[in-house]
Amino acid sequence: MQGIGFLSGILLIHFMEQTQYGYLTLAMSMVGMANVLMDLGLATAVMAIGGRLGNDGRALGQLVSDANAIRVRLSWAAVFLVVPFCVFMLMRQQAPVEVVGTLAILVFGLSLINVGNGVLLSVVRILGQVGFQQKLDLGANVVRLALLAAVASALLNAVVACLVSLFVAGAVHWMLRRSLRAHLVPALAGPRPHAPALWKHVSQQAPNSVYFLVSGQLTIWLIGFFGSAERVAEIGALGRLGAVFALLGSITATLVLPYFARRNELAEVRTGALAVNGLFACLFVVLAAWALLWPESMLWILGGKYAHLQRELVWMVASATLAAWSGTVYSIACSRGWVMPLSVGATAGIAATIGAALMVDVSTVIGCFQISTASGAAGVLVTVGYLIWRIGAESSPKRVAP
Repeated sequence: MQGIGFLSGILLIHFMEQTQYGYLTLAMSMVGMANVLMDLGLATAVMAIGGRLGNDGRALGQLVSDANAIRVRLSWAAVFLVVPFCVFMLMRQQAPVEVVGTLAILVFGLSLINVGNGVLLSVVRILGQVGFQQKLDLGANVVRLALLAAVASALLNAVVACLVSLFVAGAVHWMLRRSLRAHLVPALAGPRPHAPALWKHVSQQAPNSVYFLVSGQLTIWLIGFFGSAERVAEIGALGRLGAVFALLGSITATLVLPYFARRNELAEVRTGALAVNGLFACLFVVLAAWALLWPESMLWILGGKYAHLQRELVWMVASATLAAWSGTVYSIACSRGWVMPLSVGATAGIAATIGAALMVDVSTVIGCFQISTASGAAGVLVTVGYLIWRIGAESSPKRVAP
């Protein structure tokens, strides 16, 4: 499934003019920003609360209704923050006005559907419908690849690529609602019993969500502000090589997070955490060594336009692995209701980012990846440390409050 998604990304790289790919990279960065600001941990909160509701269709239906009401309110963040920022960054790259306006509208619409899909997918995972989710992911990736291939030779540009993503996201939303219709009892108008608990989770996770957003998108924003559309395209192209991280994210969301959310024995949580961290440590060593010793084997996939990015590749692999590692550990803690205080993660991350920024050239691709690597390393240290501390605290006779 993720292999098909990877092919879609490679198709974009090979058939899209480099400047257009730079515009698309910025637009997808804005989609990621809007996704976070419209969610702020809402989908994780649905999983954490829904995991205790079991298969009660009426209770889950009310939970989804309450979450969607919150999602609508959070969507204003995209209207007032993401859309103007998207316009500014694209204008900075001297994109045509009609392209800027169209992409800004598509960014908002795509994010609104994506966050709604995230809420519904949380319910799918609670119900244990792994097979359905896998089929849905496969179908969405196949449709996206087919549509992109159909327009690759003549029409493929940033706007068309975003339209394809919007169509696929809408189709996924329809399929999710259709599948859950038999499992969810529609909520009646009236009080929203789950809203206080959802807002509590969101308020706890929001600061960290915003921090992880900034640290994760910083490389694109820096090169988008200080560099050219071609440099943005180079960062976006290297990012496509991180398909393995998308696969890990899919596995984590589908299997790992529900596992941790449902465990009652701390011994099982401890063993699972050790396995996850061991996996990422091995992955980091293997991929970093591969990129350092045999970069051509990775870069040939991107084509001749990006074959010169050998030094940048090593730092991309390091930063992407560390970001996936810290994000997974943070999500594991959240699935247990353990939300790391902002002061813990942000202090280390900001210090690492500023320190790295003072030592590198922020207008270059390699400099931006070096900054994100430093931030990612700090993120791994604090998230793993926090998870270890929480497990230890829960194991002690005197338990701390969540």
